Amino acid sequence: MKTCLALTLLGTALFSVPAAFGQGATSGIVGFSSLSVPAGFAFVVPTLVNSSVYQGQVVISGTTITPSTAPGWTVGAYNTTSFTAPIPNYPKFYAEIVSGPSEGTILDISGNSATALTLFNAGPSGTYQVAIREHVTLDKIVQGATGLSAFADSANVFNANGSTSTRFYDGAGSWVAEDFASPAGHTVVYPGTGFAFTATTPVAFNFMGEVKPTKTKVTLYAATTNIVGVLNPAAATPFYGNSISSALTPYADGINTFSTDGQLTTVGTYFSDGSAMLDAGFTPLVPAATDALPLNRGVVVSVGTDAVWTVNSPLAP
Repeated sequence: MKTCLALTLLGTALFSVPAAFGQGATSGIVGFSSLSVPAGFAFVVPTLVNSSVYQGQVVISGTTITPSTAPGWTVGAYNTTSFTAPIPNYPKFYAEIVSGPSEGTILDISGNSATALTLFNAGPSGTYQVAIREHVTLDKIVQGATGLSAFADSANVFNANGSTSTRFYDGAGSWVAEDFASPAGHTVVYPGTGFAFTATTPVAFNFMGEVKPTKTKVTLYAATTNIVGVLNPAAATPFYGNSISSALTPYADGINTFSTDGQLTTVGTYFSDGSAMLDAGFTPLVPAATDALPLNRGVVVSVGTDAVWTVNSPLAP
């Protein structure tokens, strides 16, 4: 029933694919989702992820993940990038817990042996089911895009520590860093997050990937601009009943929505009472409210202390 529901929800843009990615890996419902932005400014939050390249039971202990069954990995297959400065480096793959109370936790992989993964940071100890996915990058995001202008169109990625990484489209399907020379198309865009995009002429994005079948834990940082959204590639998602309400400090943390005319004018402000979403006047939203997180555009969330938003999958029953 879940697959039928998903195909009805997402229409002909998506289709099912059988397992085809090696030991323990499966692919779910894959396809595309589009976003058109005018000249000017826009937020971009891609709603599809890369298909998993491994799935299985593992033991997590500190910064080590060990599969219960020998995976036969190629040594270094999941290593981080290793460019020489000033080219920035990023993790290429992440392990994601796909069931239980920690479902949706994303753990960046720094490297691997034939039998284990090494993480950048310690994960929750215990036995879990995990999936390994390749990160979505700026290069992946512009595959199939049209209207991009070389060395004029740019993306600002807001980092957890409050810094901003600016990337410029290079006219050849990739990006360069602030120095207009260092390759930076491998800049990571984490699931449920996005970036601020500046376009000199209208641009059409065509995102390709898998509809994420599990929850996603999106960290909201107090020190930065949080451009975030749901992972539903088919439609805007109502604020009413959304799980983001429980991630916000009541009557303090806020959400802003913005115009889509290239000006990014604030058009909506929302709060939470800890369980329900409120409008700018602190009135609870009603079930029929049309206020929503926009498709592939996201919102800006401001928090006083770091928080975690558990985003539900659009495929959830």
